[in-house]
Amino acid sequence: MNSALPDDQLSFRAYFIRIHGPEIDPTVRMLLVETSVAQPIYEGFGSLSQCERWIVQLTGWIIPKDVLSVLRKRIEQKRMATICHQSSESVVF
Repeated sequence: MNSALPDDQLSFRAYFIRIHGPEIDPTVRMLLVETSVAQPIYEGFGSLSQCERWIVQLTGWIIPKDVLSVLRKRIEQKRMATICHQSSESVVF
């Protein structure tokens, strides 16, 4: 019996906190949370582009370029951002 949930039932939040570094690719702390259990499943520290790759590797969730653009602007302005992904839709706040 396969206990894995289908991808369309999983939802994730990725929290990013800017630590330092250049505006183009700052160093961030990332916390990836699967929202149905509300527990972190991964924590990382690296450049924003590294964190984007980790999300794809861990979840298969490919973040659209327009969402990445908003994410980068939000981190630059407020030093932190959250991406919420559910049912193939992504939102930055």
